[in-house]
Amino acid sequence: MKKIILSLIVLFLLSNNLVAADGNVVVIANNSVSVSSINSATLKLIFLGKKNSWSDGSKIVPVTLKSGNTHEAFLGAYVQKSSSQFSSFWKQAIFTGEGTPPRSFKSAAELVAFVKNTSGAVGYVPAGTSTTGVKKLKVE
Repeated sequence: MKKIILSLIVLFLLSNNLVAADGNVVVIANNSVSVSSINSATLKLIFLGKKNSWSDGSKIVPVTLKSGNTHEAFLGAYVQKSSSQFSSFWKQAIFTGEGTPPRSFKSAAELVAFVKNTSGAVGYVPAGTSTTGVKKLKVE
């Protein structure tokens, strides 16, 4: 019974993150990225290290925020993981030699600056953040 209740709570929290991400999280990319839209399944693959190149063959460089509401909303909506699950996923990948986690930034401004200056970079910021010099990707 406890497992069922816990499962329902997790499902509720994840569904709330889906709503929270809609309109509150902006996915951004370096201007070198050839796409102008991306689907949520592709975002999940990118941030879990399972998709490493854009359609033109160029390298994808995913970046995240270290923590906060935007980080939680993005992970819940597009990666279907909490921040602790995401961290555990990458710890296991490092331990088994299967990957390196995305670089993370303390602030949205630092993340935007990195994306602006890094070919193939993709990340996310809170809505309302200045995104001068990067492109906003429409999430489908």
